[in-house]
Amino acid sequence: MRNPIARDPLLRKGGAHVKSKSRQRAQVKRDVKKDVDEWKRGG
Repeated sequence: MRNPIARDPLLRKGGAHVKSKSRQRAQVKRDVKKDVDEWKRGG
C-alpha cells in the first residue's frame, strides 16, 4: 500500500529552490534589453 501523504500533489512543490522557466526567460529578456540600451548609448 502506498503512503497517501507522500503522494500528495501539494508536497511535490518542495525541493531545491530553482527559478521557474518563465522567470528565467524574463531575466534573459531584461538582460538583452539592458545590453542593447548600453550599446545604443555607446557603452
